[in-house]
Amino acid sequence: MRVCCSVSGKSASPFDAVVVPSVPRRPKIVLVGGTGRVGSSTASNLLRTIPEAEIVLGSRTRDTFENALLRRPELSSTKHIQLEIDDQQSIERAIRDADLVVHTAGPFQRKMSCSVLDAAITCKVPYLDVCDDTLYSRDARSRMEKAKTAGVPAITTGGIYPGVSNVMAAYMLETAADSPQEESAAMPPSNPDRILYSYFTAGTGGAGPTILETTFLLAGEPVVAFKEGVPVTLEPVSNRRVVDFGRAVGKRGVYLYSLPEVASGREVFNVPSISARFGTAPEPWNWGMVVLARLVPRSTLQNRAIVSAIAKVLDPFIRLVDGIVGEQVAMLVEVEFSDKKIAAGLFVHDKLSESVGASTAAFAYCLLAGETKPGVWYPEQEEAIPNRPLLLKLASHGTKQFLLNKSPWEIESDPVQLGFGIYIQ
Repeated sequence: MRVCCSVSGKSASPFDAVVVPSVPRRPKIVLVGGTGRVGSSTASNLLRTIPEAEIVLGSRTRDTFENALLRRPELSSTKHIQLEIDDQQSIERAIRDADLVVHTAGPFQRKMSCSVLDAAITCKVPYLDVCDDTLYSRDARSRMEKAKTAGVPAITTGGIYPGVSNVMAAYMLETAADSPQEESAAMPPSNPDRILYSYFTAGTGGAGPTILETTFLLAGEPVVAFKEGVPVTLEPVSNRRVVDFGRAVGKRGVYLYSLPEVASGREVFNVPSISARFGTAPEPWNWGMVVLARLVPRSTLQNRAIVSAIAKVLDPFIRLVDGIVGEQVAMLVEVEFSDKKIAAGLFVHDKLSESVGASTAAFAYCLLAGETKPGVWYPEQEEAIPNRPLLLKLASHGTKQFLLNKSPWEIESDPVQLGFGIYIQ
């Protein structure tokens, strides 16, 4: 199925033509880390798309569940189960009769085991995680044959970014060859040369201290990008690039970070050059991360206990700033082809705290619908999400702007047409 993708504001979505398949009646879904910001947002969106679902939020203590209900009263119908994330037997007891387990208990950096995935394979329960760490995702993928043998479909890095961003790139590559050649679209019939992932989130995006911990941990990880097929190791939070995220967001500075969609995109798409950048607002936050990455010993930034303590101390101040800057999120995915034409995709949502839940719930829905083959897959692999328009339809819920297969000028903040197909900024 081919869908022309252009969603903006409150206009009708071209995804309306995509048929949403049914899922098992009253599916039981266990969210590990379900009482956190990402987990509770995912639970809320699952109830929106599958109102009859039995949602179980797993965490270490009952207190976190009560706090989640205070933040999100719509979760009053959910249940709580106590579990220990690093205890595989504890996870197995929690998910044994589930239709799906969703692992949202980050941060994933410096984690030494895939206990939730191992439990899912043992219990033969479909699995999804929102991992944003290259090493963890590779560790998860090493369970490929075990998952296939057990008949367990599993997706790693299936959140918003990475996750939906990967599928955006895959969709643009998939549709480039058979899309009509129009002046308003960049859909060249040539081979892809480069993919650039650029992300922006205002403040912490309302995602709580976890995103702060993740960013600190990533500031301690060397970046591996690919240039003309060769891996290049670079400093974290480096190589600033100014990216135009369109009128709703404007131009923002973004920096190289070690993100798993770089390695997975190189593996899956076989594209010679690929990198991923992230930036936040206010801009001094980015400057602070640059200083942190240069001056703080890497061993300190790679220590989960130290980073967690720092994030908790800074959390009240960060929340104060978040209240001023908001929690807007934007993703720009650019695919450059060998003839130098560019196909671009833009995703903008006013609230990361809601969008991350919609994105994760979209992957969960596809898994429940039986879309994913047994094995452990990256989001951009066809075995993970064969029906990409369905995933994009569900993930784009509430977006302010969602564009795919566009020329850069169609996305830029202030394009000016001079005529004869020439545009200036």
